[in-house]
Amino acid sequence: MKYLPKIHQPRLLFPGLIQLLLLALPCLSHAQEIESQSLSAKIYRGAGVINLLNDISANSLANYFNQTGGLLMLGADVNENASGNESNPSVGVAIKQAQLSIRTTAGDFTFKDFFTSTSAMLRESGSTTALEYSTLFGQGGSSQITGTGSLDIAKFDDVMWFKNVAFNGSITSATLSITFLPTPNQNATAAESFFDFSGGFEEFALFNAADAALVEAGNIGMADAPSDIKYETQSGVAGAIAQAAPAVPPSTNTKSGASTGLPADSSSMTPVSAPPAAPAPPLVALASMGCLLLWKNRKQPTAKNA
Repeated sequence: MKYLPKIHQPRLLFPGLIQLLLLALPCLSHAQEIESQSLSAKIYRGAGVINLLNDISANSLANYFNQTGGLLMLGADVNENASGNESNPSVGVAIKQAQLSIRTTAGDFTFKDFFTSTSAMLRESGSTTALEYSTLFGQGGSSQITGTGSLDIAKFDDVMWFKNVAFNGSITSATLSITFLPTPNQNATAAESFFDFSGGFEEFALFNAADAALVEAGNIGMADAPSDIKYETQSGVAGAIAQAAPAVPPSTNTKSGASTGLPADSSSMTPVSAPPAAPAPPLVALASMGCLLLWKNRKQPTAKNA
């Protein structure tokens, strides 16, 4: 570690790519301070509201959004009956709508555009028109995935997320409402039979980036899905993590925001309550700047939010 003091010398401010990567690695590890957190509220019989502040403090939630660049990443434990064309190794649900509502000292901020890594063309019960809906895959029991912290992420099957979550003021409440899609009971397609819901208790967790990427990469439940169901693979949470930049707060005059668009994954879905974030600096440069700041302030650590 004798070479570290030299980082203050001008000739080392722009080292080669290999040197930057070597400097970045310990800083990236140090920056990962978020632990995934199980959420106590559950979704029962296809709909429910989760109060995020029951399990995480307002300050910690604000810090979470700062660290994730405005991403809310949720691990989902899909608990469905293995009936019809579903089986214990492969079950699924479709999401009709989801909404993140944040109230702060500056106003109310609403985000309705959410994403998953798969979608399917499905009819809602009572409708003759198929639309594209985001879907979640899962399996009965636990996987072999090991997470980064104390939460047992092996029980979680898939990931859903919101992007560009930005707000002004201090958080006073934060709720997540989720409604699954009821599909037809009669003359249902194979996909509609598979992505129905049986009224089980779906559980969720607030995921950090590492755990979200691990669970998504596991493709849990997909390998054993019926061959006749049709679904599309979308851009995943790993891409959203790579693109995330510190969220830009909306104007102080915007106290009530609402996003638009269908719940299916689409690159055109950007919540209007959260203006597009500035392009993220290259990872290497960002990590190097973080290293410089950490070294400069090493003798004066700042207190963390609860």
